[in-house]
Order: sequence, then C-alpha cells, then structure tokens
Amino acid sequence: MTTTKRPVIKLELSLFDKIIEGIGFLLLTALWLCVYVQYAGLPKYIPIHFNFSGAANSFGHRSDIYSLPMVATALYILLTVVNNFPQYFNYLTPITPENAHRQYLLATRLLRYLKVLVVVIFATLISITIHY
Repeated sequence: MTTTKRPVIKLELSLFDKIIEGIGFLLLTALWLCVYVQYAGLPKYIPIHFNFSGAANSFGHRSDIYSLPMVATALYILLTVVNNFPQYFNYLTPITPENAHRQYLLATRLLRYLKVLVVVIFATLISITIHY
C-alpha cells in the first residue's frame, strides 16, 4: 500500500452525469410511489423469499414490502455519499496529478451507473413480489 497523497479534485458534473443522476433519483421516487399505490391492494401476506425455482417459500405481512425500497434508498444514499470521495477509491493504476481527473471521472461515473442498477434491481424485486 502506498502512502502518497492523492490529489483532491472537485469534479464538475457533465450534462450526461446529471441525466444519469436524474434517472436514478426518478426511478427511486417511482419505486416508492409504486409501493405506496399498490400497498392497499396487496393481500395480508406476501412472499418475502423465493427458492431457486422461483416459488415462494416464506411469507410475511404486507408491510414488509416497505423493506425493499428502504434498503434501495439506503444503498442509493450510501453510494451518493461515497461518490463524493473518489480519492479514496481503489484504482488499478497509480493516481498522479496528471491522470487523477480522468480516473476520478470514470470511477464516479461507474458508481452513478451502479446506483441506477441497484434501483432497477430492487424495482424488479418489488414487481415480482407484488405480482406473485
């Protein structure tokens, strides 16, 4: 492990990055809205665990549906906070003042994609649970 200091750079978001951030936030908002709207129509007990063949093997109260958007929101917030400190990420190449901006840009963009992917995965899980 190296003890050299990495440069701290404040990255300006490009239009593309802002769009990705917006998509992630809108999907997260839609996820919460979907659960809120569907809640009244859910049966008293819903599947909360599925086996490898896709059959439900554990059931819980319908209020358990809120645990999925809560976890998605917690992960979204965690990734948003972590994304503000790219100088602490693990990189394959040594970070120098010359390559820091590009490496930080790529790393933070990857986390933006990951945030959107996490929300999409949780939205899929919620959809499967609601429509089982």
